[in-house]
Order: sequence, then C-alpha cells, then structure tokens
Amino acid sequence: MPNIKFIFAILITVLILTGCSLVDKIKQKISSKQSEKTEQWEETTDGSSSEDMDFYNKYIAVLNKTQEAGENIYKDYMSSVPEPKSITKNSLIIPVSLQINVGSLERTIKEYKRSYFDGGELSKLKASDDMQNTVESGFKKLIVSMEDLHTISAKVSDYYSKREYENDLSKAQPYDDEIKASYKNFKSDIDMLSQSLKKYKPKRDIRDPASVSDVNERASVIMLNVYGNILDGAEEFYDAYRGIEFKSDLREAESSFVKFEKVFNQNKDDVQKGEFTERTKFMKYSFEDYFTKSADNFIQAGKKFFAEAPQAKNDNAFRLLYNDVINDYNRMIDSYNSSIGSINMIKQF
Repeated sequence: MPNIKFIFAILITVLILTGCSLVDKIKQKISSKQSEKTEQWEETTDGSSSEDMDFYNKYIAVLNKTQEAGENIYKDYMSSVPEPKSITKNSLIIPVSLQINVGSLERTIKEYKRSYFDGGELSKLKASDDMQNTVESGFKKLIVSMEDLHTISAKVSDYYSKREYENDLSKAQPYDDEIKASYKNFKSDIDMLSQSLKKYKPKRDIRDPASVSDVNERASVIMLNVYGNILDGAEEFYDAYRGIEFKSDLREAESSFVKFEKVFNQNKDDVQKGEFTERTKFMKYSFEDYFTKSADNFIQAGKKFFAEAPQAKNDNAFRLLYNDVINDYNRMIDSYNSSIGSINMIKQF
C-alpha cells in the first residue's frame, strides 16, 4: 500500500511538471501569435507614442474648427458691412450671414470648453509633459481670444441687424476698430497654437510597400505613405500662405501651391496602382470619394485665389478670396484626419 501511494505521488508530480511545461508552451505560442499580429500592423510613427499621436490629431481637428469659425466671422463682417466712413443713416446693411456665424462661433466655444474643462474628450487626452503643457496652454489662450471675438462680433451684429446705426452712427468706427483688433489677436493665437502643434508633429515612418509581403498590410502602407506625402505638401503650402496680406508678394505661396497640386496628383496615381482586397478596398474608396473631393475643392479655391488676388481692389476683396482657401484647406485636413483614423481602425480586426 505504501508503494502504491509512492507511485501515485510520483505520477501526480510528473503530471504537474509536464502540465506547467505545457502551459508555458501554450503561453509562448499565444505570445508569438500576438507578436506576429503586432508586427503586421505596426504603429505608423517612429519615435512618437500612440498617445502623442492621438493628442496631436485631436488638437489639429480643434485648430481647424476654431480657425474656420473665427475666419467666417471676419469674412462675413468684411463682406456685409461697408467702410464706417461710407455708412449713413439710410444705408441698407443686412448682416444675416454674420449673425449665423456668431452663433456658430458661440457653439464652437461651448463645445471645446466643455470638452476640456468639464470632463470631455480633450480633458482625457495624454501626451508627453512638454507637448501637453505647451499645446494646452496655447489652447486655453485661444479660447480667451475666441470669447473676446464672439462678444465683440455679437455686439457689432446686433448694431447693424437691429439698425441701431440709424440713430447713432458714432459707434460704427469704434466697432470696426474693435472687431479688427479682436480678429488680429485671434489670428495670432491660432498661429501660435499651429506652430506649437507643428513642433510636436509625430515623425513619419515611411516604409517601402514592396518590402511588405502581406497584401492587406501593404495596402495600408501605400495609403499611409500617400496621406503623409500629401499632408507634408499641404503644410509646406500653408506655412508660405498664412502670413500673406493684401498686396503681398505671392510668388512663394503660389510656388508651394503648384508643388502641392503636383504631389497630390502623383500620390493619387499611386492609389490607383495599388492592390486592395475586400478587406482594404474601403481605404481606396474613402480616398476617391471623400478625401479627393476635399482636396479638389481646396485646389480650386487656391487656383481662384492666385488668379484673382493680384487684381483685388481692396483688402476686403482680398480677404474674401484668402479666407475661402483657408476654409477649404481646413476641410481637407479634417478629411485627412478622418481617413487616417479609419485606416488605423483596421488594426483592431
């Protein structure tokens, strides 16, 4: 009986040891599979954490939306309200579009204040300390200048829409000075936040599609390279464009614009030549039906600007053309961010 117990104990010990070994092998196998999957759908940046990349993309979207809201206010004011010295009690001024965009600016301010200060999406974003502190400081400063622009533009809108100027023309010039000064501060804060984001732009990981064996991964590499090339060209143009004023020398900005259009067309051809499976065709379709449309609109706005801006009779006419390019540029960047997000989602499946 003792011998039987001894043999039984040995058998139990062997089973435990081999069982542990088997578990370890299973764990190694699972780990290996996970590593293969991670390697197949690797991160699209080099030297930047996924948190930094997400933080960057979210604030690019914030920048674009806030810039468009502020630019629309100024564009509508300049187009609907005459020069103060030309206004009389009998002037017919109907700033309907200005009123609408004053409301739009107010909604944008509320959206981002709640997102950042009241536990929303922006409050949950994390990035490296230096990046987060710099960008968030610029964002909070921008919110203040947006609120100032909203307060002044609402006052100006009421002054003209309620026809208060018919009884008191003395406010026309001071209001003109106020809204222009407020817009200038807003634009300065937009540029500051833009430069901060540019400083922390995640580094691109440019891979050769020909070196990728998996057809699905190769498709994602093609698209990420395409979008990255187009974005680099767009940002180069924007850097040359954003500082120009009425009567500025447009040659550098126009040269960058022509270069962007060439880059876009070359990369559009790369998409057409790429191989896409049922799993990755959505990348191609999104590029053709969504991103390309926004890029084409931007290109048309740019062509119109460089054709007509040199003959603009005054700053108002120039600013209308200028702002149309800014707005279409921002919409193109928005579609870029959406497209990149949809490509990265495939890694989850």
